[in-house]
Amino acid sequence: MSVQPLAPPRARAGAWLQAAVVVALLALVYVHTAAALWSTWTTNDNYSHGPLVPLASLALVWLRWDRLAALPVRPRARGLWLVALGCAMHVLGVRADLFALQGWSILAVLSGLALTFFGVAVTRMLAFPILYLGFMLTFPPVIMNTLNFALKELAVNASVHAAQATGVTLRRVGMQLFFASGELRVENPCSGLRSLLALLATGTLFAYFQPGGAWRRAAVLLAAIPIALVGNIARLWLLLLAADRRGVTWATGRFHDVTGYVLFAVALGLLLALRALLTPRAARRGAA
Repeated sequence: MSVQPLAPPRARAGAWLQAAVVVALLALVYVHTAAALWSTWTTNDNYSHGPLVPLASLALVWLRWDRLAALPVRPRARGLWLVALGCAMHVLGVRADLFALQGWSILAVLSGLALTFFGVAVTRMLAFPILYLGFMLTFPPVIMNTLNFALKELAVNASVHAAQATGVTLRRVGMQLFFASGELRVENPCSGLRSLLALLATGTLFAYFQPGGAWRRAAVLLAAIPIALVGNIARLWLLLLAADRRGVTWATGRFHDVTGYVLFAVALGLLLALRALLTPRAARRGAA
């Protein structure tokens, strides 16, 4: 491929047209993977945030469209190596029945296509929107099961100790909690993995737009982890209090669902507050 100092408008339009044709062909290749992803998003609570991720990535591209259009188009043939890697990952995922590998291959393919058709400058600007798509993809079941168990054990231990310290009478046997009004079993959805993944996806966006140095962005991103963990522990503690005071049936009904939404909203508020706190004064004045 020829290297041009700055592509004329016709060449630039041609590059975008070629990329659009390739993306359309790519959609045909990944149609079954996309259908499986949609099924996962709508049936697995841990990935219920998935449909919002591609919309967020498209919005990031749209926000920087003027800057993207002004960048020089300098195609790089070495991008085909990334495309080949992604295709190999997809084929291996299909043949070995590894759905997670099929999904993650799309990141390599999209990065390779951007480098092949548009060059380094455009690919660098598209890097975050492409990599952000990782939040819509799945992980191997062994990883999810391990995380679920570890997070659930942490949440149950902490919430039981907090409940007992606040006067709740209960007996624990594994993940079963016994009250005078009945039994409460802590299932996988109570591990907090769903809120952790969703809050990490949100915190990553907040960090991307965070003014200031890299340490400020890292602080916003990393803060999502303890905020999600503490929020889930607080929610489970409230459920144990409600089970002790109002009964297990009442605690596991509407109260169970409402506390989930409320504490996630509180977690988002804490992330926003931290972002505002870490924003330099000069950036605040500029925004005002």
